[in-house]
Amino acid sequence: MTDKKQSTSARGFKHTLESIMSKFGHKKRKVMEMSIDQHLAPDLKDSLFGKLTEDLMFYIFRCLTLDELSQMAISSKAMGKVIYIYVLGEDFAQRVARLLTTSNHHIFRHSFNVGQLLKRTSFLFTVDSRLKFFYHHIETVQHLVEKKESANSFDTLPFVGAVLQSFIAGWDEGECFKVYTFLSDRLFLYRSISRFVCDPPGTDLDNELFLRRNLRFLFLDRSVTDYDRAIWIGFISNQIGTAQLANVLLLLYAPIDAQGKIDWHFAFHVRAFEQHTYVFVKLAKTIGILQLIPNWSPYFSLEVLVWISNVPNCWLLRSFSSILLPLSCIDMNLVVDYFAVLYKSERASTASLLMALTLMISPHFATHNAGARNGIVIDKTCVHQLISKIINNPKLSTERYVVVSELWKAVLTLADDFANAVVQDENAGADLEDVNNSETMDDFNDVMDAWKDLTVILMSD
Repeated sequence: MTDKKQSTSARGFKHTLESIMSKFGHKKRKVMEMSIDQHLAPDLKDSLFGKLTEDLMFYIFRCLTLDELSQMAISSKAMGKVIYIYVLGEDFAQRVARLLTTSNHHIFRHSFNVGQLLKRTSFLFTVDSRLKFFYHHIETVQHLVEKKESANSFDTLPFVGAVLQSFIAGWDEGECFKVYTFLSDRLFLYRSISRFVCDPPGTDLDNELFLRRNLRFLFLDRSVTDYDRAIWIGFISNQIGTAQLANVLLLLYAPIDAQGKIDWHFAFHVRAFEQHTYVFVKLAKTIGILQLIPNWSPYFSLEVLVWISNVPNCWLLRSFSSILLPLSCIDMNLVVDYFAVLYKSERASTASLLMALTLMISPHFATHNAGARNGIVIDKTCVHQLISKIINNPKLSTERYVVVSELWKAVLTLADDFANAVVQDENAGADLEDVNNSETMDDFNDVMDAWKDLTVILMSD
């Protein structure tokens, strides 16, 4: 660009600003000159931007997108401080509230941009000051959204969680602990968790749903990595023991029934593995990432796994195998150790039935999209590897004969039970076509496939 063109461009920009200023008029309002003198670098004090009134500055900021504001905030410390003043005010909060209520389908994109802007305009502050700044903005937005009649049913919590995760992205564990403590103090999460673990599940519906929503939306659902999610769970675990943590994990991911209550008894349904596949996979994924918690012992994960199968009472074996199968694809050693505990505690028949059922349900999990949605690959290879590792576990070398014989017995027992059930259906007068399509027939075919798979596994070993 030539000097002549640069001069023409500069005159055009000056003319544009002057026309905007004349449009606004010379209002007797507070001028940002004192703030500019304080925040702008010395060589920018006499710039056109430094001479603008507060109204005009804010008008320019309103014309920029949230992403453009974020980029502008990191162009210099001085500009970041000026934009901070704008973001701190109710005018910006009203802008965010309008975005939420008018374009709900873009909520997470808007949330990310808001979080980035809050992050970049406050990066020179202490953690405590940044959190107060964040909370002030969020409270103001929520209040404005609640005042709108069209937004009576608008749920702002997913927005708050998404803004929070964008705002604190890159923070270390110590800083995240301050975040958890800050929000827990303001939302009384510590008290709610204590109340929950002291009562049997299902006692206080309101408190349970409050905890579920806040823990998931604020900390877990929008976490970027498994390690981030493990950090938040670790903070919860520090307050309670492994038995109570098992209750909390079920609180977070158990299905919601038709009445809007947490279905604590979902694992007692015979076909829960089909009806709630996603729940089992999500629970398995969460148990699997516990190993990422700093200073966490594999023994703690084993305790959580044992406790979770007894909430609120002992689960059906097929339901528990629905956690063990996807969990083995995440933390194989944990599942192998669990079976070793069963065999060492003289529960060989239970362990063998669990293994047989794991083989039996594997085709359903392999074809379901729940595994892929959680980043887990569930296939026959994983199941075969699990059975092989259990049989050849050095800790069970003296019990190897018992392991194999009991496993055969469990498969035969299941085959006999399901075959008898099919015969009973047929004798009851059902059409052959109906019998072939029944759940009982499906179970019988699955156990036959498991029998074949077991033969292949044992022959290869």
